[in-house]
Amino acid sequence: MSLAERVRVSPRFQRAIRIDTDLDDPRALEGFICPPSAAEVLLAMGRHVAQTGQSAFTWTGPYGSGKSSLVVALNAVLNGDLRRRARAAEIVGKKSVASLWKLLPPQSKGWRMLPVVGRRAGPVEIIGNALVAAGLYRKPRVPWSEMKLLEALSEVAADQPKSRGGLIVVVDEMGKFLEGAAAEGADIFFFQQVAELASRSGGRLIFVGILHQAFEEYAHRLSRDQREEWSKVQGRFVDLLVDTAQDEQLQLLARAIQSDGLRRGSQEAIAAVADCIAPLRGGDATKVANVLDRCRPLHPIVAALLGPMSRRRFGQNQRSVFGFLNSAEPHGFQEFLRNAGEGETYDAPRLWDYLRSNLEPSILASPDGHRWSTAVEVVERCEAAQSERIQVDLLKTVALIDLFRERSGLMPTPAVLERCLASVSSEEVRSALATLGDRSLVVYRKHLKAYAVYAGKRFQHR
Repeated sequence: MSLAERVRVSPRFQRAIRIDTDLDDPRALEGFICPPSAAEVLLAMGRHVAQTGQSAFTWTGPYGSGKSSLVVALNAVLNGDLRRRARAAEIVGKKSVASLWKLLPPQSKGWRMLPVVGRRAGPVEIIGNALVAAGLYRKPRVPWSEMKLLEALSEVAADQPKSRGGLIVVVDEMGKFLEGAAAEGADIFFFQQVAELASRSGGRLIFVGILHQAFEEYAHRLSRDQREEWSKVQGRFVDLLVDTAQDEQLQLLARAIQSDGLRRGSQEAIAAVADCIAPLRGGDATKVANVLDRCRPLHPIVAALLGPMSRRRFGQNQRSVFGFLNSAEPHGFQEFLRNAGEGETYDAPRLWDYLRSNLEPSILASPDGHRWSTAVEVVERCEAAQSERIQVDLLKTVALIDLFRERSGLMPTPAVLERCLASVSSEEVRSALATLGDRSLVVYRKHLKAYAVYAGKRFQHR
């Protein structure tokens, strides 16, 4: 029986949310987990609106960080439907939602939300047409202009102040509008205008633009004068980071993988990894170990690395953990499930092969490119020498852990490496490490108490 019959990815994590089609779908929040950091984003936004009047925001975060799902949750929390509101409060957290309701009172009929998905075109017509399609405004007789759209947004936001909270405009993929403007050399003054309008609305109009990278990244190819103009526009928005903390990401990973009756993973390996990464995840190694155990059949090393790996600027320019779990690419998780049997784990050498097969060009173009190419050269040298499988796999593991150690907290220490490969004893690992060291493929760094790929060159005298 293959693991594919015993292990599956939760349906919640098998598709991306689209705010324009899923906003009012009650199924869109099924299985949604709202981390404390995400709830804090909503509260921070509410505090700005209620206490300072600032009502224009950007939410910035990598792919797969839950920004679109958080929009759906916000809509449900501030909805006029009391049942949906109560259900959303259970999901987001009753205490957080109670505070949000005080900051952004939904009144009896709730807030109205206008979902817009950006593309490389002018934002005025697209937002205006979305306003009409949502039934919030009549179609104008003439084409939309900036002034006409601002008037329409102001009118809808001010409607029914005693029974409605106001209007929230959410532009997903706002970066598409910015990319289009940058490519055509167009200005983005409209976004400054709508930000200023929102902040003068007395909390009745809230504008949220969702980005995958910092605002200024979209303008990096423009002239200095143009970048300065963009900077002025950016200054009208408060940027809120939407990204799960490392301990939250590990929890989500454990919830995403559903298994039927798999035997427990190697407790020694789990304990070694948990002891290493616990300081970055709340400090409780026992709790971290329990979460790592629920991530099987992922090896605990892979489970600890996937979150930090997804934050790096490569692979979809930031591939999400859940994109990896669902990927059918060579050496990916789904291929592993189809071919693996009971007791097998998706270990670090498999993850190395996945990165090499699918993401290497992007990695080489990223800030990690030099370290990656150095590690690849060493692994290839080891393979060319027809080394034993354990030596190659061990070298791949050292290289992978070392590449992400700053963000993961995981170090290629002897305790971790001795338990990194299934069916390989600690004595065999120690022997292989000694051989790799003699061949100048790895080096033990005493100040880190951990191994690293040897980045030097071997010179032979002739």
